[in-house]
Amino acid sequence: MRRCLFILLLLFGVQPASALVVDQDTLWTGERFFTEDVRVLSEVTLTVAPGSVIHFSGSRLEVSGRLLARDVEFSGENWGGLLLKGNDATTLLSDCVINGASTGLLVQGGAPRLERLTFSGNKVGLELRGKAAGKVSNCRFIDNSKVGLFLKDDSTTSVVGCWFENNHRYGAYLYHAQPKEFYDNVFVKNATGLIIAYHGTDPVVSNNRFEANEIAIQVDRAARPVIRDNLLRGNQTGLYVYRRSDPLVTGNRIEENRVGLLVAYSSYPQIEGNDFLANELALKLEFQSSLWETERGAEARIGETSARSAFAGQGMRSVTEDDRRAKGMAGAVKVVGNWWGDVGTAELVKIGPTGNPSFIHDGKDQATFVDVGETFPLDKVIFAPWSESAVTEVKP
Repeated sequence: MRRCLFILLLLFGVQPASALVVDQDTLWTGERFFTEDVRVLSEVTLTVAPGSVIHFSGSRLEVSGRLLARDVEFSGENWGGLLLKGNDATTLLSDCVINGASTGLLVQGGAPRLERLTFSGNKVGLELRGKAAGKVSNCRFIDNSKVGLFLKDDSTTSVVGCWFENNHRYGAYLYHAQPKEFYDNVFVKNATGLIIAYHGTDPVVSNNRFEANEIAIQVDRAARPVIRDNLLRGNQTGLYVYRRSDPLVTGNRIEENRVGLLVAYSSYPQIEGNDFLANELALKLEFQSSLWETERGAEARIGETSARSAFAGQGMRSVTEDDRRAKGMAGAVKVVGNWWGDVGTAELVKIGPTGNPSFIHDGKDQATFVDVGETFPLDKVIFAPWSESAVTEVKP
């Protein structure tokens, strides 16, 4: 069988590679096939010529030196993907396709340049960890089964101009990470477009577009990012603020979603200067009670720390109750200075600041909820004063 495979490879011009350690500057061209791990040693440059196709079977490419690849396809079966270990900005991958791996590209530290890459059909498309820096620009993350882009472990990598589509769990996951920039990205048809999780994950997420996702943005577990000047349109849920999270949400256009904003489990975000337009329900509170938080919040979170890391990876520091403590809880979620569209504004003028708007679901609509046999009051929404006109620019 192996003899037949070798003959077929020769007939079709595929070059089976025998060298597993690259210890001098090397150029790969054409089509190559690897069944064992390939390691590029430090101080060594591997250059892959444009148009090359590199296949791996049950193996991966590990680069401690330098990798230069443009217009290359990296693919395979049951393979581990590419690993960049502390590579600096002299490592450049551009216009490449990486598919079919457990993790398409894992960056451990350093600041490689990653431009116009396509990650498709992987479990995880691109993972950056170990305080990785640099920039991911104009890349595409499509149809990855877990997550398109996973940014973690105090990484500061900028993410600019990227496209996230049909990723089965998350388009992008920010976990104990603080990207220097996160803007001009598009999230379409993902289960969750963007999740920002755990105390200390407080990036500025601005000028991005989220459309037709099940959840556009989820903020979870005591994260406090700034969500500014984004378009959230046509999602099942536009923004989901969950489990003791207090983001600042301002300047966003939240439009034509089934639920524009869902606030749950002891979260007290700052929601101001946004436009809520034509959502089936603009704002909903769910299991949201300052009394529940006071009496049961800490108990319910026993054992729920960041040491239980995302995707069972390396654990990080714990989230303490001091980290989670709300800045203020008075049985109400404040959502002031927002515009609710012409129809919504007309309704608010009619019912006044103490009325019960039809587009907000809170303690005026559902007085209580039950948790472990005990009844708790659902918080109310303070929506006045509101804006009389649009506060965001119309986004395309």
